[in-house]
Amino acid sequence: LLLDLRSWKHTKPARRIATQLKVEVHEEMSGKPAAPSSNPRPTISNSERKDRSIRLWGERGQLALEQGHVCVLNSTALATEVLKNLVLPGVGAFTIVDHTRVSERDLGNNFFVTKASLGEPRCREVTRMLKELNEEVKGDFLDEDPSLLVDSDPEFFSRFTAVVASDLPEPALLKIANVCWGKGIPFFVGRAYGMIGLWRNVLPEVCIVESRPEYSKENYRLDRPFPSLKEFADKYDLETCTHPNIPLTETRAEDGTWRDQGGRTVVPKAHSHIPAFALLIKVLDLWRSTHGGSAPVSAADKDAFRALFDDLQLSLLKDEENFVEAKQLARHAYAPFDISSEVRCLFADDKAQPASTCADPFWVVVRGLKAFVEEEGEGRLPLSGNLPDMHADTKSYVALQNLYREQAQRDVAAVTAHVHKALAGMDCAVDLVPPDDITLMCRNAPNIRMVRTRSLEEEYTAPNAEDWAWMLDMQEEFPHYLYVLLRAADRFRTLFGAFPGASQPMPDAEVERYKEVVAVLCGEMGLGSASIGDDMLHEAVRYGGSELHSIAAVMGGIGAQEVTKVLMKQFVPANGTFIFNGVNGKNALCQF
Repeated sequence: LLLDLRSWKHTKPARRIATQLKVEVHEEMSGKPAAPSSNPRPTISNSERKDRSIRLWGERGQLALEQGHVCVLNSTALATEVLKNLVLPGVGAFTIVDHTRVSERDLGNNFFVTKASLGEPRCREVTRMLKELNEEVKGDFLDEDPSLLVDSDPEFFSRFTAVVASDLPEPALLKIANVCWGKGIPFFVGRAYGMIGLWRNVLPEVCIVESRPEYSKENYRLDRPFPSLKEFADKYDLETCTHPNIPLTETRAEDGTWRDQGGRTVVPKAHSHIPAFALLIKVLDLWRSTHGGSAPVSAADKDAFRALFDDLQLSLLKDEENFVEAKQLARHAYAPFDISSEVRCLFADDKAQPASTCADPFWVVVRGLKAFVEEEGEGRLPLSGNLPDMHADTKSYVALQNLYREQAQRDVAAVTAHVHKALAGMDCAVDLVPPDDITLMCRNAPNIRMVRTRSLEEEYTAPNAEDWAWMLDMQEEFPHYLYVLLRAADRFRTLFGAFPGASQPMPDAEVERYKEVVAVLCGEMGLGSASIGDDMLHEAVRYGGSELHSIAAVMGGIGAQEVTKVLMKQFVPANGTFIFNGVNGKNALCQF
């Protein structure tokens, strides 16, 4: 480690950091600004920044992010960390609503205020610093109490695509959450309380087209090949080594082996370059011919099916690449593609029924997909047109790609006809749903998702505590008890005007008062307060409502990721409340 540090201190990043530290020390000791450095700190251009982002979520996601306008209520350390992680990749605009002034406490946990900011409006100072990170992002602020703004101008929130709340009193939090819920605006709650972190997504409805799962099961229709794919596979013959693009130059000897012109035993190139998909279709037909027309079902049958690819190889070492690939892809032949439960839930939704009048483009296309599955698709979703890499000659692979691409286009055309029929039934213009959107949803049909969370009002008035009450007795494994402590701290502030332990010196009766609030809250939620020990209560009081930057940074990164998912409508946002225990690193996504 010492050797690494010694070598690192001579690098350019280390020298830049050392120069910056010298400048700050000079200014602190002399009270005068330091002379500008001859080696200014390099900046990242917006083209470079966008290039990094586009590699993650593509141009469509970047455009959606740049069209987003996020409102942040209170510029706490956590809120500024969220904004930092949104400003850097290029969110369109942000607005901070906060009436507090920069205090000594802010200097200890918020990197977006300076000593010169003391006594100034915190929202203004944070906005100024954040805008320096990305000059293309528009930043604005409103020096007003969010708790009063929701009463005086509830329509204020209608202009935003997402609202993030941090450190709001419980009554104001519920009011603003209800306003956003009624308007269909995604609402997010973030907390950094001592060593406790919390993030809650409050989403009336978010429809995701590009969920980008880590593992996606593709639909290749190998069990029931479409006509052109079946015709493609029939061009190849394993017995005679017939290949449409590779002439057979080898001859078969009396012992059944194949010989080249020099008399050496070889594997014909025509045999080792048959595409894996053609092999799968042929071997499945061979299996069905000897098993009453059925595909492999049991584990033993599947093993026997995969063994056929070894039996059909001409290589003594059983190392023909195309046969090895076909064996690895065998599941696509004997396990027919099944529509996921998430997509089936979308098809069962009221907005997806033929009689629905919902004109949202997402739901109109879902109705088109459902009609396609019931009619042309015969129980299957449209093809995406994607193919895995496989060992084959170039002409055969390109021909196979074209077959899948053409079939995918035919499927899109069929879905488009159903979409136009649905639009006509609602007296809507055909161009309400752009063709590119239909194509995109068809390509991603197996992975489209929809997230609807409980409202904050439901969570607070009708908690489903019976589902997680038992977890309070397993606090080393489940952090659910931290949620109770946070709710009790918010209730304590509503009743007494400050968080427990915030007053210094702390009154002797503070812990007892907090304990009483916890007991009352547990009673309302149907929980047993005995599960929460005195040591935990003392620890929560000791926090005193403090916001540690380390916890705020972790939760700010998680929160910005969730906001980004919703703005871009990519990936799948969490359905529930994320709890983080900074003491032991335990975390959980909870349904409260």
